[in-house]
Amino acid sequence: MKSVKNIVFFVLLLFIISACSNSKDIKLSKADAIITNNKDLVGETVRTIGEGKSQTTVDTALYYTFVVKNNSNKSISNEDLNQIKLKIKPNQELLSVVEDTVGSNIYNVNKSKIGGGQGIEEIPAHGTGKFTIYYNLSTDKQGNKLPSIPTKEELKRIKENALKSTLIVSENGEEIAHFNLNKN
Repeated sequence: MKSVKNIVFFVLLLFIISACSNSKDIKLSKADAIITNNKDLVGETVRTIGEGKSQTTVDTALYYTFVVKNNSNKSISNEDLNQIKLKIKPNQELLSVVEDTVGSNIYNVNKSKIGGGQGIEEIPAHGTGKFTIYYNLSTDKQGNKLPSIPTKEELKRIKENALKSTLIVSENGEEIAHFNLNKN
């Protein structure tokens, strides 16, 4: 009977250890935000504007970069990347600045017609990698559905307030981490 209890205890211990090693333990090392229209970062869009004519646009975006440390024993692999979603939750001051400048809440991707994107690197166990997320603010061409480019002063106000927010990281729809960016 004693050996059965020992086997059950050993199996439970292995289960607990393996469950702990699969969890994501990420820490934010650095956060930065810039305003950019660099096509290497935010891409470009080619639109047909007439017969045989096209127009290339590069949107101006609020671009966040996060350096993240993976403290777990498991790498964040290519298989995981499609399941991970990043979201910025702005504080009220940042939200007010963005809505006054752009005319809508760019952070509500379900309702925003402006768009954005994210990028997540593979991060080895106990290694460092980068997460990026951006929200389009405008475009550089007229006749587009996006609002016109905010003034330099308006863009400066957005950038000054950009880190008054929280980064939320979720996997398969479940929050796995959140970081108050205002403290970094």
